[in-house]
Amino acid sequence: MNANLRHIAGLQMDSAMLFERVTNTLKLFGDQYLARVYRMTSQRFHLQSWDTSIVKKLETLENLYGKMAASAGNRRMEILEWIIIILIAISILLPFIPGFPGY
Repeated sequence: MNANLRHIAGLQMDSAMLFERVTNTLKLFGDQYLARVYRMTSQRFHLQSWDTSIVKKLETLENLYGKMAASAGNRRMEILEWIIIILIAISILLPFIPGFPGY
């Protein structure tokens, strides 16, 4: 489970970095001509819909990661609860064991 969480976290980080790099690369500042070329290129290649799609995929990946992390946390908590129950049961049973030192 931890390997899966690390893998998803890595994918999420790589995707976010790639998305940020592409977005920053496509931003052209300064010259009015370059701004017009950027706008036309953006319309031609439907960059806004790509951005929306990438953001949705990143949100989905974040939700998946959150659910897997919560599941792993719940599993750990359940194991700890069982350990506590077993320790309480042992502490209750120890006085009834004949010849047990300290009781």
